[in-house]
Amino acid sequence: MQPQILDFSEENGLVLCNRPDSIKNGYERLYISEVSKLNAYAVFFRRHFKNQEDSKAYKSEPSVCIFKVEDVPLNSQKHKDIHAALWSEGKIDIYIIIHSNTRLDIYNVRQPAAVKKGENGLSVDSLKFTSQALEELEKKQSAAHLFGTGTFWEETEKLNSINIDRSPYQHLIDYLMEVRVGFYENSKNQLQLDTIDKMLVLSILVKFLEEKKDSGTDRSTLDDIYVKLQVENLIDAVEKGRFLAVLSALSTEFNGKVFDQFSPEEEKQVQETDLTLLAQFLRADIDIATKQLFLWEQYSFQHLPAEVISSIYEDFIQKEANLDGKGPEKGVVYTPIHLVNFMVDEVMPLDNPPLSFIENGLYKILDPTCGSGIFLVAAYKRLLQWWAIAESERTGEIRYPDVLTAQKILEDNIFGVDVKKTAVLVTIFGLTTALLDVLTPKEVWENLKFQDLSKKNIIKWKDKTGFFGWALDAKRNNDRFSLVLGNPPFNEEKGTTKKEVLKKEVLDSLELRHAIPSGNFALHFFETSMLLADRICMIIPSNVLLYTKSDPAKNYREQLFTNYYVSDIYDFTHLRETLFVKKRSKKKLGRTPVVALFAENKPSEFKAINHIVVKRTISVDQKIRFEIDDYDRHLVKWDWAVDPDKQFVWKTNLLGGGRLFHFIYRLSLMSTLKDYIEKRQEKNPNWKYSSGYKVGGSNTKKYPAPYLTGKQTLDTKTRFSQNNGFYFVKEVNEGFEAPRPKELYEPPLLVLAEILGKESIPMQLFEHPQPFNISFIGIHAPSKLDLSTIENYLKDNYQILKGYMLATSAKLLINKETTFVKEDLDLLPYTEKRDSLLLSNSMKFLLDDLLKYGIHLGKQITKKSAGAILHYPVTVPQLNEYGEVLCAELNDIYAKNGNSWQSGKIYRMPSYTVYQIGFGVDGKLKQEFISNELDDTIKNLINNNANRGAAYKRIVRLYDHVDGFDCVYFIKPNALRYWLKSIALRDADETFVDLNNNDY
Repeated sequence: MQPQILDFSEENGLVLCNRPDSIKNGYERLYISEVSKLNAYAVFFRRHFKNQEDSKAYKSEPSVCIFKVEDVPLNSQKHKDIHAALWSEGKIDIYIIIHSNTRLDIYNVRQPAAVKKGENGLSVDSLKFTSQALEELEKKQSAAHLFGTGTFWEETEKLNSINIDRSPYQHLIDYLMEVRVGFYENSKNQLQLDTIDKMLVLSILVKFLEEKKDSGTDRSTLDDIYVKLQVENLIDAVEKGRFLAVLSALSTEFNGKVFDQFSPEEEKQVQETDLTLLAQFLRADIDIATKQLFLWEQYSFQHLPAEVISSIYEDFIQKEANLDGKGPEKGVVYTPIHLVNFMVDEVMPLDNPPLSFIENGLYKILDPTCGSGIFLVAAYKRLLQWWAIAESERTGEIRYPDVLTAQKILEDNIFGVDVKKTAVLVTIFGLTTALLDVLTPKEVWENLKFQDLSKKNIIKWKDKTGFFGWALDAKRNNDRFSLVLGNPPFNEEKGTTKKEVLKKEVLDSLELRHAIPSGNFALHFFETSMLLADRICMIIPSNVLLYTKSDPAKNYREQLFTNYYVSDIYDFTHLRETLFVKKRSKKKLGRTPVVALFAENKPSEFKAINHIVVKRTISVDQKIRFEIDDYDRHLVKWDWAVDPDKQFVWKTNLLGGGRLFHFIYRLSLMSTLKDYIEKRQEKNPNWKYSSGYKVGGSNTKKYPAPYLTGKQTLDTKTRFSQNNGFYFVKEVNEGFEAPRPKELYEPPLLVLAEILGKESIPMQLFEHPQPFNISFIGIHAPSKLDLSTIENYLKDNYQILKGYMLATSAKLLINKETTFVKEDLDLLPYTEKRDSLLLSNSMKFLLDDLLKYGIHLGKQITKKSAGAILHYPVTVPQLNEYGEVLCAELNDIYAKNGNSWQSGKIYRMPSYTVYQIGFGVDGKLKQEFISNELDDTIKNLINNNANRGAAYKRIVRLYDHVDGFDCVYFIKPNALRYWLKSIALRDADETFVDLNNNDY
């Protein structure tokens, strides 16, 4: 008999630790081997599928860990150890403890154990879900669906149970930041921040070693060193003034300069400094920020990912960059761990190692701007996992390489470049931690001798050209890399000019294949990497890669998609307010919208490009994982990707895809407002059409314009009023970089603000001279009637024109929410045949959803925020509208001879809805709402199609024949975004394809 816990079963993702026969892939095999060390009983995995029709998961993610033991009393040390381990690793959502087969408790592992009030210790009491929550899961049998689809945290009552500030990474970083500042202030500048940073990071590395123990013993890696120095542990060493002695002993023992980081002057400063604060930090018996108890017991360093070292240092570097008073590094955006791991999973899938690595251990990886080394650490871990998986296929057991093999894999395959010494240092720290993580203390002590990775693996380049100078040497040496992976800077660093980095003679010698639009900084890294690599996975600003409409940008895209094989583009534009942004940052930094570009260095195969648009969810905002469902995946035909007249395909995908592209394409074939005005100018050159004057900066050449200076110009700071029009302010400048012709400001004059209002673009017709600056656009015509015609057209057709601008603009909903540029106005469809703008019902649905919901896709989704509207539970009237649109679209094709598609049973479950439609005799399939209960027919249908977890995709279509009706069941989460009328159109199209493929 197969075991079942809640409604988890082997059919839907449950794997018993002592029965590995139900394991489906390497991800599950690796995690089961790790969690078995905690004596776990089982793990429920969430299985991911690339496509709706896939039956085999391409990767799995642990979501629920289950313990079945009798000797784990609530809050016992064993219980707290389990919690510390699972919280520190940051992989699962909850864990379950089954007590003596009679009681089942569920705990939130997205938060650490807390200090219990009035007691000097930790407690997990507050992290236990209530008995009511457990009863709901048992009664409604929804656990497998909630965790299988990743919607558990999206339920309203769970929203406050998950918080990035309580993640193991952020928790540790916050504490380290307080210690760092305390050190700096208390030492009265005796210790420089760079020295303090090395002390803290080295302390964590030593603590990591200290906690590594041989299996079945309490013997630590560092016991022999501590005995020689007559100290008990690192804390004791610090308190007795032997901190540097510990580092010296480690440096002597292991070589490689990993622990030999202080200059003689720094050693003298450290020796003379009171290190009480460091001891407090290591003892962690007081939280510097809150003055409350804070214990390292919250953590299990054996389970803390090696990438955390890199994350810590990222924050340090940015903090240091702010100390000069000039703000943070504008060119540096550090990459969150969940994005790094996501990219590594996609470009280095666990179950598909390259033959070169399996046969000879070679798969050379380069990060051209390694920064903290977070990409290289994750990539190195994946190489070790590939080795372990291959070994398990040979022996049946997960075993990591021995010390010599692990070092060889590192030295042969991992390479990075940076211009900062600290970046090289922390990258080596991170890689060292990843190496130590797979070795036993005995192996470390007896066999490990570090090589100096700074000699040939992790290089600090000698001048400001950085990677480009290094790449020129590499090109001359014919160096090749299997993969280039990273997140290059989007701008030059502070104190460095673009010309110093992108040195002309270096770029000329490199001979890049393509002209780079606007000299884009990140694309220079991409193109240079392509000179050395077989494959690239790189973060690139999305606006320049996909959305900019300039001719150089269009030409670059055509060359990119022709000369390279671009397989996937993961588009994170909707996450511009959350992906890189530090939550409590006073200035929201890192707002640049980005994509992850996957490309191979070979000519295009002219295949469609996967454009995956990642949307905001609770898990995304809290930096846990990216949720991608079937509606987020769009196939862009190769000829569309290179067609200059179809470049808006990327933008329509960003806003929903499907028929939206065809709607916009139809409008794009019409004449434009710019065409109309240019034709008028040909007949009468007195027509003027331009943005307003530009004052310019202090270094630009200025021209006098007495028709502007001292005049009442339009005020950009006061909002347009429907009753009063624009407001005015006196222009005080006497010189202008671009004053524009005086005739532009003469009446009759129509002036438009570069902003999308709710009901109209703010505009006003003037019959007197009126100056306006570059935030406005003006049209001067000989006749007031001509301008009134344009004004009325823009107002009367505003909703269509607004939708068109949103779906084609390179700025709207990418860099700005409502601000557009003159180019967007230029390209608006403009026709004197008003019936050309009449819309079909389906087009109206697309437009309505775009204007009501699509504009909020990038906005905050927490309660009462604008983006929350898409995540509210769907209502009965909204479900009815969905069904009406879905059936109407299918009936346009199939209805005949008294038969049609009709809405049937609608099952409203706590976390998802099942919507039935059926084709048969008109009016015979009755709509019925059923709450919280599935009937046997749909239960059997779901179970029979579970397909080892496939039923728990977020979006599922199942087909069946019931009571004379050919039925389709749509199974989707309850959030409104899955049940919009525009989604009904997409469901209808995809259902038609399914039916057509089956000759229906």
